[in-house]
Amino acid sequence: MASEHSLFKASPRGTVFNRDASRLNRLVRVATAMTLVLGVSVLVQLLLPYQDYFPANLKDSVFLSAHRSHFHGWYSIAFYVHIVAGPIALVQGAALFFSGSKRKPTPRWHRVIGRVQAVVVLLFLFPSGLVMAQHAMAGPSAEVAFTLLSLATAITMALAIRSAMSGRIRQHRLWATRCFLLLCSPLMLRVVVGFTILTGTETDFAHRLLAWASWLVPWFLFEVGRKCHDAASMSRNTTRTTPATASIPISV
Repeated sequence: MASEHSLFKASPRGTVFNRDASRLNRLVRVATAMTLVLGVSVLVQLLLPYQDYFPANLKDSVFLSAHRSHFHGWYSIAFYVHIVAGPIALVQGAALFFSGSKRKPTPRWHRVIGRVQAVVVLLFLFPSGLVMAQHAMAGPSAEVAFTLLSLATAITMALAIRSAMSGRIRQHRLWATRCFLLLCSPLMLRVVVGFTILTGTETDFAHRLLAWASWLVPWFLFEVGRKCHDAASMSRNTTRTTPATASIPISV
């Protein structure tokens, strides 16, 4: 008859799994730190041209000179709203992302910043992004891409709010993460556009392609990674429970 204590012995497989998980956690922390440093550096680069925006330098600013013909009325208002709300949403989104841990209780200030973030995204960033998207530099394809990006950002934020209010915390984290990825798309766009300039591959087609890829590719990779993580977790749980079931003593 099998010993009942066999149910509680640590298996070598479990030890290896814990060691691998610890190593993976260290790698994730390093990758997160590197990503944060890269994001801050790119954010600073995004803010540098602001010296030409206050007041609007329609002659020397590359962006403003391309929009000189329609830089008035609603577009100029949307532009200033967007360039102010964008960095605020990015910084707040990063604070919310790194404070929303599964293992630790959510700090009280997380909810306060979350409410402010909802206002910034839904009332300022979303409508201003829609207005600016109608005059994208890369043409109709980019206009559609940035319009859908604005809509997707608002929808993911609304669903994150809805799931949080209904107490579905796991769903809230997923939708909030998706929203944060979409908010980071300007950083991704700036990095890749800079790469095309350095490599001499900057073309109108590249700009149209990047208008889509800057937010669809990160979202796609996130969904694939999430599916793989869920499948691996299910496999580990199945592996853990099977030996324990087999070692239960059976009286005859």
